Amino acid sequence: MNVSFFNVYNHTYSKIETMKRFQFTLLAAVLLLSFSHLFGQSISGNLNSSGAMNLSYANVDIYKGDKLVANVLTDLNGNYKVHLDTGLYRVEFQFAGFEKVVEEIRVSSDEELTKSLTEDRESDYYRSIEEREKKSEEVTIAVKKASMRRVDDVRSESKGYTDISTEFVMSEPLIAEDYISSKAMDSFGGGLEVKNNEGELAEAGKLTAGEINDFSKWDLWNDLTEGELNSYQSAWKIAPKNRFSVQVVNENRQPIANAQVSLLNSSSIVIYKAVTDNTGKAELWSTLGFEDDFDASHSLTVNYQREEKTIRRAKSFQKGINNVTFKVDCDLNYDVDISFVVDATGSMSDELNFLKAELNEVMFKSKQIDQRLNFRFANVFYRDHGEEYLTKKQAFSRVLSESITFISDQYPAGGGDFPEAVDVALDEAINQLDWNPEARARILFLILDAPPRNNEEVQNKLKKLMKEAAEKGIRIIPLVASGISKDAEYLLRSIALATNGTYAFLTDHSGIGNGHLAPSTDEYEVELLSELLIRLITNYTYQPDCEEEIPTFDLDLPDSLVVYDTPILVDSTEVKDTIDPQFPDREIQVSWKYWPNPTNGIVNIEVDRDVPELLITDMNGKLLIRLENLVKGRAVQTDLSQFSTGIYMIRYSIGKQWVSGKVILVKN
Repeated sequence: MNVSFFNVYNHTYSKIETMKRFQFTLLAAVLLLSFSHLFGQSISGNLNSSGAMNLSYANVDIYKGDKLVANVLTDLNGNYKVHLDTGLYRVEFQFAGFEKVVEEIRVSSDEELTKSLTEDRESDYYRSIEEREKKSEEVTIAVKKASMRRVDDVRSESKGYTDISTEFVMSEPLIAEDYISSKAMDSFGGGLEVKNNEGELAEAGKLTAGEINDFSKWDLWNDLTEGELNSYQSAWKIAPKNRFSVQVVNENRQPIANAQVSLLNSSSIVIYKAVTDNTGKAELWSTLGFEDDFDASHSLTVNYQREEKTIRRAKSFQKGINNVTFKVDCDLNYDVDISFVVDATGSMSDELNFLKAELNEVMFKSKQIDQRLNFRFANVFYRDHGEEYLTKKQAFSRVLSESITFISDQYPAGGGDFPEAVDVALDEAINQLDWNPEARARILFLILDAPPRNNEEVQNKLKKLMKEAAEKGIRIIPLVASGISKDAEYLLRSIALATNGTYAFLTDHSGIGNGHLAPSTDEYEVELLSELLIRLITNYTYQPDCEEEIPTFDLDLPDSLVVYDTPILVDSTEVKDTIDPQFPDREIQVSWKYWPNPTNGIVNIEVDRDVPELLITDMNGKLLIRLENLVKGRAVQTDLSQFSTGIYMIRYSIGKQWVSGKVILVKN
């Protein structure tokens, strides 16, 4: 669905309300003018090397006393700007391979602070010109030697996989000599200038992708696992079943992140642990195995700030959401940990360098979501047993240029068979990286084009890793490249569900790389990969401020009246409508409304046609409320008051398309 097709019409319900809004707007404008001198200042400038080279993606950290109040990145030209209140600040500039510079500055108006950094020859990230050129040459040679065999040829040699050589038609693989240019790129990252066979540079904004959030299409996922994907459950002996959802808030209905939640069986044995996310929700499962769960009675315990609450008769998801409230003040944490776990075997050669460019761009733009967010990035690149290396790890770092340097130094090689050491890499990332247990979000992007080996040892290890990630609150988001198989798709979607994540995949629309497997679903929206990843990071890090300020992050969705000004063409069998039998397809005009917005709980919804099913989800796409059999012109009412303060989506399908609006829930 392309939400840009929607228009938003704000309705005024009375002249009194109109006057109130006008008075409020006028008062806000007066206050803004009166106090603008207090927060209209900024610090801006440029960061460069002693050789006058602009340093892009450098960290600019701003402290007031010992408190970090803002951290931004320089842009591609080394420029930065941050808005601040009047006061005395300490500014720290950091870039990989250079000495840190610290400067104090008093802000009373718009200030300029430009700095030149000196190379730190003792740093692990220092690169001389000669070293950069040598590294570039080594990587070029290595990539040319990388295996570029057809993925379907490799698949035909692998054992124990079903339907993996006939899932789709592969395009001609790229030849390494055509793909790699030996000219070195700029930089301290030691990267390459990479082109595809049409001469396009490996830069951000090229790859296209889609997402399937199985939490938001829960009924469809259950149908798929009983039908099209059922055989893969048996093959992997992995199946998240009997879902339990928990919502944790304070008395003001603000979401509580990082509450520890445990699911217990009838014998009071803990069978699953999870951590509430930025929306205050946690997802738990009574089993990850393929066996049935015969235990009919479960309980939940929720721990937060040394207080424990118990739900003795926990509701499974089909019966509702388990709600818990703590008497605590709003306490926001702005730390965010993101790890990239990347397959670096030869079969990734067609897309890895484009992915590297995308990841660098995603990390840069993620820092722009909110200047208060304090990001750390880590990386694990992996190959397979018997290769040059099994895993190559970089620990979490706040200095983005260090992560960019590490990623840019990696190249694809090896990988003589289809399965790779996915389980080893996940173990390294989940258990060896220093995840911050207090972070607002912990996200692991798993980027790959092949599954792990499928045997009993790996199956048990994967289930253990899924539980460990869930217990630490690490969301796993698989991002699959060309060459993925249908059984791997099932496995990765299961891993995403078990860890409160989602499933993403590259598509053929970019024209880059070999053919991409279409996932099993009803429909999906094609996006630029960088925009999709940034959207996910935004959704997974968003929390309303304690003062109830709720940013919308430019969500281009209607907020009271939804009007689709371009008619939807549908098959007559997909909608309940009277049509001329000689014309089986018809164009449908869509108009529906809901109010009040914002709301403190109650929402009224009125549709312009009979709607079999209308869904309400949170920002992360999780299904919360399902309304059935809405009648044309008859308003229905639903109550969101059990959920946390935030932004929610109201949506229903017409044919194969979805129409959506957003509603803001605030406390009383």
